[in-house]
Amino acid sequence: LRTGADPEDAKNGSADDQLGLGDLTVPPQGDGVNTNLAFLISQFPDEWVFLAQRLNSEGLAESADSHELYRSFMKERQSVDAVIEIRIWAAMRMQSVAKTVLGALQYARALASIPKFREYYRQFPGKRICEDHAEVILAHQTYGHTEGSEKNDEAVRLLLERCADEPLYLVFDLKEGSSAALWNMVDQFLVS
Repeated sequence: LRTGADPEDAKNGSADDQLGLGDLTVPPQGDGVNTNLAFLISQFPDEWVFLAQRLNSEGLAESADSHELYRSFMKERQSVDAVIEIRIWAAMRMQSVAKTVLGALQYARALASIPKFREYYRQFPGKRICEDHAEVILAHQTYGHTEGSEKNDEAVRLLLERCADEPLYLVFDLKEGSSAALWNMVDQFLVS
């Protein structure tokens, strides 16, 4: 969200940083003028103002001023909780995995509003409503792998944490190159 404003960000780049004929390119990181967050704010200015006010009322931002929220985010002066809220706000306003997952989780909520489903789950008070009828599986092939991105892994963990009470499951490849922490997590799960 903080990238995109430098002129270099507007250029396509080489995937391996070695420009050459017929080389595949990676998309630009921005328009070279605005940061990615600034672009989103320009598309949803009223919603950004409401976010600033909400974060202030919840004690997550010192000021309800939307300009100050942006400046403090860019200077990395926001609390971890405020940064998470800003990231979720942005993810819900662009094409993102988080938006897709959070949208798919709405199916279970919709089913839970149907009287027959509520009647069925009254028989099983220990179950989450609709856990027998809906689940979302997030497949992430490079999660915890050296070929993956730690930023993407962090975003997946954030999403899983925020949706801990939802029928959301992570599926990943466990293979050579997977981190020791991932191998340990799987070993602990298999032992329990």
